[in-house]
Amino acid sequence: MLRYAEAAIKVNDLEGAISALERLLLISGDQPRVKLELGTLYYRLGSYEAARAYFDSARSSGRATAEIKQRADEYLVAIDSKTGKSQFSGDLMAGLRYSTNANSGPTGSIRSSGIPVVPNPAFSGRPDFSAFTAMNVRHRYDLGRQDSGTLESNFALYATRQFQVTVANVAVVDVSTGPRMKPFEGWAEDVAVKPFLTGRYVAVDDMTSYWAYGTGVEATAPLGPKIGGTLAIFGRQRQFVNNSDVPTNNQNSGVEAASILDLRAELSPTLWMSFNANAMRYSAVTPWESYGEFGVGGSLTKRFTDPLGINGRPWQATANIYTLIANYDQPNPVVDPTVTRTQTDLGLGMLLSVPLDERFSITAQVSYAQRWASLSNYAYNALTTLVGVGWRF
Repeated sequence: MLRYAEAAIKVNDLEGAISALERLLLISGDQPRVKLELGTLYYRLGSYEAARAYFDSARSSGRATAEIKQRADEYLVAIDSKTGKSQFSGDLMAGLRYSTNANSGPTGSIRSSGIPVVPNPAFSGRPDFSAFTAMNVRHRYDLGRQDSGTLESNFALYATRQFQVTVANVAVVDVSTGPRMKPFEGWAEDVAVKPFLTGRYVAVDDMTSYWAYGTGVEATAPLGPKIGGTLAIFGRQRQFVNNSDVPTNNQNSGVEAASILDLRAELSPTLWMSFNANAMRYSAVTPWESYGEFGVGGSLTKRFTDPLGINGRPWQATANIYTLIANYDQPNPVVDPTVTRTQTDLGLGMLLSVPLDERFSITAQVSYAQRWASLSNYAYNALTTLVGVGWRF
């Protein structure tokens, strides 16, 4: 039964492992290590009260070692955090990144007032390494309402520090908050609705590029036994700030209206698929900075047995693809008064995540981005690789 449970855990059959270990307790009930493992499995399934019962029983056993008691106590603290009215969770990753075109610069000639010119080397595509940090912190507060109401807030940060091409230093901060509830009855009782406020700050080359603020609404619903969908609609005001790099940056200020559809499906216990589509309209102060955009994308995620036998924890690989099409309203007279800007983006990526324990993992990613544009100023391509250490809390 122990061997069966170990094999079931390796293929992520947590219910099968639980069944085998619980049968083992029927033969011999005072086994604190087995109870600790059962508590861990129920914790991973989100059955926190069942997990609490096994952790309490494991730590109170006269046969429990100091290690078992310590691990049980750690899990009990985590359960209290997850089941309390106020709950924090998040992810943090830091690592190194290399891009063949760190500043997304054009690789050939560009146009100025409709005339082809040789670009300044400082603005051409340049390869570089960078250090990056990505963080996402979530807070959930139970409002104690009959409609399962909660107040959900999110803080996200992404920042890079280039080794040489410092003009490509980027910092992005996103915040959002709003109540999530299930206000409907009958056939729509599982639909969750969240009106929210959102804000964004973006800095480029260590200088403020723009602020954004707005509001929107998000709806989430199960569409089948193993299919879920989310639809978000929001509007934001972007306020660009002039700086020494872009002295006319405020001409980009405007209003953004967007909708995003995301569908997720579990094809098997170890295989997931997602599809997303988005449409956006941006109306800027100047008509040549106003545009409409449409995009689609998808991903396929596979969890598989540790091929190197490092620690027996399953690895996870994700392949993704996306495309974006943007059409601008009018020609930009500074670039070319006769050509209206259009562009098509294609992105491909592969990500591998290797867990070290319950909280830490190593992630490696390779991605390729290609942009075709009616104006060579905006066309580019880049191959990017990164490796980082992630921490889930």
